[in-house]
Amino acid sequence: MKRRALLFFCAIHLAALSALHAFEFRHVAHRYVEAKSFKRISEYFTGRENPGNRLLCRSRPVERAGLYFILSLNEHSRKLPQGAQFVVEFIRPDDPETKTIRVPVPEHRPRGKEIYLGLTGDDWPDKIARPVAWRLRLVDASGEVLAQRKSFLWEHPADRFERGS
Repeated sequence: MKRRALLFFCAIHLAALSALHAFEFRHVAHRYVEAKSFKRISEYFTGRENPGNRLLCRSRPVERAGLYFILSLNEHSRKLPQGAQFVVEFIRPDDPETKTIRVPVPEHRPRGKEIYLGLTGDDWPDKIARPVAWRLRLVDASGEVLAQRKSFLWEHPADRFERGS
């Protein structure tokens, strides 16, 4: 009987620990953001970009303009593990092939819960186009999925994207 109670206690404790570090994307939106939208007054004085409480993750860090997935995380971005990265899979309206881009989570993270995940520069040069379908995954250094979100169309087979169907 004691062994059963101990096993039950250990199982509950492990479940609580795993839930403690469970990440969730509470809200996801996407829009094209111009480079000038990221410039704040403090940057004119310091020469450094000031993200405020937002975590900025860009596919091409030097480029600011692009399509951004704006994510609300259930935890502060500082709690993300070292070596974490976003895996962005998407289908563009002008190309039916799935593209995959990995975007590392920066080492310096603000305490906010908002993340701007950008496909910048040549990764998304069109200001008007929006992805046909997409899937976002946050993975740790070993590749384990910590959180994910996908569009409705991501669920459908590829043949539904073909012309004339």
